[in-house]
Amino acid sequence: MSTPQFDPQLYKVGQRQQWDAVAAAWKKWWAFFERSVQQVSDRLVDLAGVQPGQRVLDIATGIGEPAVTAAQRVGVEGHVVATDQSPGMLAVARERIAEQGIVNIQLVEVDTEVLDLPQESFDTIVCRWGLMFLPDLDEALRRIHRALKTGGKFATTVWATADKVPFVSLPFGVAQRVLQPPPPPPPTDAPNIFKLGEPGLIESAMERAGFKDVRSEVLTLQFEIASAEQYREFISEIVPPVRALVSDRSPSVQATFWNAIAESVQGFARSDGRISMPSDTIVTVGSK
Repeated sequence: MSTPQFDPQLYKVGQRQQWDAVAAAWKKWWAFFERSVQQVSDRLVDLAGVQPGQRVLDIATGIGEPAVTAAQRVGVEGHVVATDQSPGMLAVARERIAEQGIVNIQLVEVDTEVLDLPQESFDTIVCRWGLMFLPDLDEALRRIHRALKTGGKFATTVWATADKVPFVSLPFGVAQRVLQPPPPPPPTDAPNIFKLGEPGLIESAMERAGFKDVRSEVLTLQFEIASAEQYREFISEIVPPVRALVSDRSPSVQATFWNAIAESVQGFARSDGRISMPSDTIVTVGSK
């Protein structure tokens, strides 16, 4: 099967629509997800050196992380600007922030690749699982570098390769096995969840943008969920690339696909029936 041609602008429109479409589900699932990944937000603000009173930028904040973690660190004298291209996801972030009584976060709807901020306007910058979805990573990183103060740090995380992130990648393997015809591979120049998972890719990109002393570490997250059925429900509701695998298939094919996911994830079941899936994320930091 031929690989489709990649259109960056069409991709961006689709991304915005897809994330808006799952925003309500993220409102339903955010507490579970954030409990599983809070250590990532904590590590990002640690590596970025977020301190009380600082001005922090959070790129691709989604439902508000690590913006909320950073806001708690900078305190009432500090300020966090959190950006995302999805108004639906930002609406969930706004509700979460209000519920927690946080007053030092400003939410901004903007595409990272056209981010236009004053030079050296932030003490630190963070981004959690956003860079791998950008068609022009180099341009985005140049803009991030420009907005960072000299001596400041940028900390980010991207998912590792698919084989090391079964919590997210399992449905893609199922799709190749049970769907006929199977989904075509993405264009080689197109972003995807695991695009930056190969060792050295994110580090090289940050160095090209001008960041110094770039280093990475791997965090292994332990995703635990009550049952195979709950995993199927979770992954079907909040992950746009997984939903897209069967969006144009018949109801019967979709049912077969989701049932196959529930069956396959049983390989990660413990004796009590709970699903436990270790998955790796690469955390990277660089200085200006």
